[in-house]
Amino acid sequence: MKLCLIPLILAAPTSNAFVSFPTLKQTHNDCGSIQAHRDFEMPLLFEDDEDMAPVAEAYIHAKYKQVAASHGHAVATKDDVREVLHSILPPVTPKELQQEEELILKELLSHKQNSPDAIDEDDFVKSIFNNSYWREAGDIVVKELMYFDSLHCYYKTGKPLLKNDSYDELHENLTWDGSVVATMNAREAEFVSAVAASKRGEPFMNDAEYKALKMELKAEESWVVNRKEDVLEKMGLDTFIGYLHRAMP
Repeated sequence: MKLCLIPLILAAPTSNAFVSFPTLKQTHNDCGSIQAHRDFEMPLLFEDDEDMAPVAEAYIHAKYKQVAASHGHAVATKDDVREVLHSILPPVTPKELQQEEELILKELLSHKQNSPDAIDEDDFVKSIFNNSYWREAGDIVVKELMYFDSLHCYYKTGKPLLKNDSYDELHENLTWDGSVVATMNAREAEFVSAVAASKRGEPFMNDAEYKALKMELKAEESWVVNRKEDVLEKMGLDTFIGYLHRAMP
């Protein structure tokens, strides 16, 4: 996988308060199953950016396979799927994350091809494309999330999450969008991962390690530790990093 290492903006991960999305409402459809909806109509994901749909599908397939394999499974279990959801849903509070996980899992397990011991891969991919948080967050946030996660995975494991053509398509697309996420380097990606993980209530870095990394990036005058609105935020657009910044004290 070809990587572009160019120069992310955050403070210490001290709170679990991600920016909240509008409150979920639950209603019953004609079949009696619970479904989630928002107070407004949400657009379809990548409705005006059809080149990204195959990339998003490849990304979800890769996450499914990666987590299932890490537990020695050829087919992901309910617990495997929950782990995948932890890393691919946009920034939300632990409570909101749990709510969305339960809704997605409930829907998946209502399908005859799925059981707690085996969740069909194609059905899972379809459910993620339709999940309310991805659609509400919007195209840019989801693209940034996929790129950031792919980059972090490569630096962490040495193995690409996406094939070169999908990665290149995603990087080029974000570059044209003017997204600063396409300019992250390894240490910046690690820093943002630490902040995002802490906000989800799953820290992987202790305070000493976090402070040392933050000081290192400050010395390099990295934009990730010097809070500024990027071009897209100034235009009033939602971004993955913007969600994190607004959650900071």
